[in-house]
Order: sequence, then structure tokens, then C-alpha cells
Amino acid sequence: MNNRKNLVTRLKQFIHHENLIEQGDKLLIGISGGIDSTVLLYLLKKITAEFQLTTLAAHINYNLRGDESKENEWFVKNLCYKWGIPLIVHNVTITDKSNIENTARKIRYGIFRDLLRKYNFNKIAVGHNMNDQAETFLLHLFRGSGFTGLKGMLPKGRSVIRPLLSFKREEIATFAEKNNISFSYDSSNDDLGYDRNKIRHRILPMITEQFNPTVINKIYDSSHIFQKTDMFLQTHSKDIFKEVVQQKSEDEYIVLLDKLKQSEVLYFYVFRKIFGFLTGSESDFYSAHLSEIYELLRRPGGKFIHLPHNVYVVKNANTLIFKMSPPDYTTSDYSREIKRYTRHILFGDFYVMLSEIKVLPVHGFNFDENNTCYIDFDKVTFPLKAHYRQPGDSFIPLGMQNQKKLKEFFIDEKIPRLERKKKIIIEDQNRIIWVAGMRIHEFVKITSRTSHVLRIKIMKKLESYRKARRLMK
Repeated sequence: MNNRKNLVTRLKQFIHHENLIEQGDKLLIGISGGIDSTVLLYLLKKITAEFQLTTLAAHINYNLRGDESKENEWFVKNLCYKWGIPLIVHNVTITDKSNIENTARKIRYGIFRDLLRKYNFNKIAVGHNMNDQAETFLLHLFRGSGFTGLKGMLPKGRSVIRPLLSFKREEIATFAEKNNISFSYDSSNDDLGYDRNKIRHRILPMITEQFNPTVINKIYDSSHIFQKTDMFLQTHSKDIFKEVVQQKSEDEYIVLLDKLKQSEVLYFYVFRKIFGFLTGSESDFYSAHLSEIYELLRRPGGKFIHLPHNVYVVKNANTLIFKMSPPDYTTSDYSREIKRYTRHILFGDFYVMLSEIKVLPVHGFNFDENNTCYIDFDKVTFPLKAHYRQPGDSFIPLGMQNQKKLKEFFIDEKIPRLERKKKIIIEDQNRIIWVAGMRIHEFVKITSRTSHVLRIKIMKKLESYRKARRLMK
């Protein structure tokens, strides 16, 4: 069997095995003019009648190589004209050159998917081969992208198919030579300024020569194992995600750490999924970022880290907060006065309610209510004031004899930094008398001589209840 028949037969076997193409598919074929995409176009042309395909070629000219880019475009135009394949050419300009490879890829697939919708095609065929898979594997390995990166490129993913993925670059080159298939040369493929080219021209040849001559095949086989592993972990992590992640808004997600008690491998999937929701892509979340989050979890107190694309991860009590804005630790100087005969005031999202109690024994009070405090009325000087923590605030916590700064008190009580600024402080004309929900001042505690009690209670404002009352009126 000659090379042409052998390659075409293997192509159809791979197509059937991976279910890449079905009868009547409408294929958009990405063609750069290089050897891989040109051979792909040739092979798909050969099986068009058998599969009853409708084909359309698409070429993107990034205009990065001057006259060479123009010559490449003309080559593709002439080739498609010669082979009778309709062609669409897009000329684009890349302004962000900090990562040309990644930017070009996003532009390319963005255009491909637009064409897919516009012409009602259903699949995009691209010319990635087994060598590309090995290069991608090593790129992802070096970047620490986890199992998802190590699985490499899939033969079929979303709307993209890769019919040449099981063929080595040498096989494709031999096929092109024996069948007189001309192609365009891209000088950027030899530019060692690109990471992929360093792997292609230096690292893989060195491994092949000095360690394992079949390394391309070995990596290809390994990618299948990682694909199955990744699929299992992806499926398992979806269930975990539903249990441990709460969406607060489009720009903020909360992870309940107490419920996230699975293997550390799943942490990567859960955190990366949140990252993807916030940024639109999971591709820039690597194992290095997972290590940063682990370090954040080990640190005492509330801290935060800054991930790519302005994603902030904030440690807060038993949660991690993923958000698109930096945490705000500044305190508010908002305050409200509470006069002696005031029954309640609205302070932020809480009601602060006062009531006087007389002639009740000490044992009649429930001191275990976190949202309520009981203090000796006669030791308080009105008017009171509700406010948030301010720099330098201090008091003598119940059960202690010396002043303690609120900052130190919160640290000792393990209150996360973001929560400290939300604590309501009640003070009279002389001192802080209650850190709401936590501790009263030692001086105002109830004793056996107390005959007049002040009860202060805070209660969360119920929006739905208030709205319902307004609607009923």
C-alpha cells in the first residue's frame, strides 16, 4: 500500500474512532499555508465525496512578517483556487505583542467561530499533529497547568476537530513530498523567541537523541491517560463545586472551606473553575496559583493574593473569596446617636434596639444570645453612639482588668480582617460598652447590686419582609 493510500486509510480510521466527522458535515478548514494545514486541506478534499462534506477554507493574515505574510496569503488563495475550495481571508493587526502566540490564537478562533455561525457550518478543522501535541504537553508541564494541561489537545473539543492529531510531522512531510503537495514556509516557526519553537527545535530533539527516540509517541500515549484522568476529576469536581461554592455576584464567588475536605487535586479544579467564571477562561490558572492559595490558607489572619486578570483571592474566616476587585480594609466613620428613649435605630444592615428592664433577677437573663447584651443601666451615660471600629479604639473586655485595643482583641478572637470593619461598636459618653455580638465592657456588667438593666439587641434587616409590608399598604 503506497504512502497516500496508507495515510488516507489511517485518517478515515481515526475519524471513525474519534467520531470526528459525520455524513453531511459542514467543515470550516483553517489553513495557514504551512505543511500541516495544507495536507489537511488536501486530505479532506479527497474524502469530501465519501462523507458528503461541505467545505470552506479560512486564512488569517496577521501581517507580522511583511512581504512574507502577503506572499503566504497569495499562496493560499492560489492553492484554494486550484483545488476548487472556497476561501475567506481575514487581515488583522495585533496591537498587543506581549504574548503574540496567545493573542493570535484567540483572534484566530474568534474569527473561526464567527464564520461558523455566519455560514451555519458545524465544525472547525485544524491541522495539529502528534508533534504539536508533544510540544503542547511540555509547554503545559513547564507552566504547571495540572492534569487539564497535560491532557494536551483533544481530537474533538467543542466545535473544533483535529484529524491529523495521530500523525507525526515526519509522516505528513513524507506524504506531501510523495504527492507533490506544495506549501508555504513560515520563518516565524524558526524564531527561538517563542517558547514553542524552543521546545520544537531544542528540547524535543535533545530528548529524542539522548533519552528516548520514541518520545513523541510516548507523550501522545500519556496524553490519553491524562485525558481520562482529567475527565474523571472534572466530573467529580462538578459535584463538589455545587456544595462548596456560592455565587455572591457576577464578580464574586465564595468558597466554604469547611465543606471543601476532598483531595487537594480537586482544589485545583474548583478554584480554576471560579477563575474561569470571573475571567471568561480557565487557561491562565496554573499550579503555581494553587500553591499561592495554599500559602494564603496557611497564613494567620486575613490576607489576600492577586492572580492574573485582576482576580483577588481573600482569606476570610472559613471562606475564600474570589473577586474582581481588591479587598477594602478601610473603616467607615459613619455613626448614629442613640438617645435614652429611642426604641430602635437602623444602622447599616442592622436594627439596634434598646429596652429597659427593672426588678428582674440576674438569672432571668439569657447571656448566651450573641446578638443581645445586658448591662447595668446606671453605669451608662446617654446618649449612646453606634459606629464602626476606629483606629486606636480600646476597651476592657468582660472578665479582664486591663485595657485592650480592639485590633488586638479581634486578632485574639480570630476575627478575619475583612469582618472587623463590619463589627458594630456601641459606646456611651465615656467608653465602649459593647462590641456587638462579642463582649461588653467589664465596667458595665450586671452584678448582684444591679436594679436597672439596659438590654441592647442587634437584628439583621429583613429586606423581603419590608418590601412585602410596603406592597400590602
